[in-house]
Amino acid sequence: MPYPRLDDNGMTVTLDLHGASVHEAIDIVYRVLDVAVERGRSSVKIIHGHSTSNGNPHERTIKKALHDEIDRGGFPEATGVLKQQGHLVLSLDITMKNDPRRINTLDAFR
Repeated sequence: MPYPRLDDNGMTVTLDLHGASVHEAIDIVYRVLDVAVERGRSSVKIIHGHSTSNGNPHERTIKKALHDEIDRGGFPEATGVLKQQGHLVLSLDITMKNDPRRINTLDAFR
């Protein structure tokens, strides 16, 4: 069974939300954004997948939840949002000094 994964190359944090529930995914994104801003990363790439809803247009998917969160002004850390097929890229304010310590799952999922 897949589970959320995180990778940090020192500039961009990539968060793959496959395996998370919608509620878990939103919480994880907020925590990862907090740590990414704290460590001075320039962006967070959030892989949400293509969000199949099994034919039910009213079923809430991670993709829909993330887009709703953005539309209502969530993720205030993001200075820009790029919506792509299967993922989002959130640009962050990079005025903070970059902390070279890599972000790992323990940092983000505590």
